Amino acid sequence: MSMFIDPVDIDRTTREHAAMQVTLTRDLESFIAQKVRAGGYADSSEVVREALRHFRTQDDPAELDSRELADLLLPAVRGPHRPLTAKHFGQLRLRARRKPARP
Repeated sequence: MSMFIDPVDIDRTTREHAAMQVTLTRDLESFIAQKVRAGGYADSSEVVREALRHFRTQDDPAELDSRELADLLLPAVRGPHRPLTAKHFGQLRLRARRKPARP
């Protein structure tokens, strides 16, 4: 099976996405179609893009760190907030001064 996907931006100045033709085994074609039917993805290109993003995190530790940081920060940003006062910042300064410096 051949299909067109748009997983990379080759030249951002001329276009947003690049078309790429990829040949898949029947097994992979069925796997992708099943993912789309299951409802988590709009189309086969979206499945392939997500798989490539996951694959990239295995090669790039910075990408993994970014995702972990987002997983930690997003719940805090979306959760309830309370305003910080001068007292809070004063307490933070005291804690920072008491911590020993790292070697």
